[in-house]
Amino acid sequence: MKIREGDDVPSLAVVTTNTRIIAALIDMLVAAGLIILVLLVLPDFFSKIAWLAGMAYTIVRDSLPFLGGQSVGKKVMKIRVVTQDDEPLTGNWEKAAVRNAILVIPFLNLVELAVLLMRDNQPDRGRRLGDDWAKTKVVPVLVPAALDA
Repeated sequence: MKIREGDDVPSLAVVTTNTRIIAALIDMLVAAGLIILVLLVLPDFFSKIAWLAGMAYTIVRDSLPFLGGQSVGKKVMKIRVVTQDDEPLTGNWEKAAVRNAILVIPFLNLVELAVLLMRDNQPDRGRRLGDDWAKTKVVPVLVPAALDA
């Protein structure tokens, strides 16, 4: 079977913690930008809608069909979330919600970061609690240069 651009690398490949953190920071900026955009468009009365829009992006970002099942941060960092059976999360709203709901609860996102950092040298490296609960993993996506090898 020939591997094409956009295919996931086999399960043995591990995404570094730094890569995941950078992707998460990019996604936080996207969510913040979305909140600011909605606040600029809607009057102050609708400020709660702006926060809901930011939280909604955070929760479903890994399953958005128009992004190919990758969040903006994961797309930039060339990684993606798949199920334990290597199925993409595109359109799989339930798994995305289970995986990311913890990230919108104040201070629990810090717990997720701590778990990710503590597991850095463990067999379950690169997995956070949301991955455990949703039975997902983050894998690298091939880049065009890797196709020639």
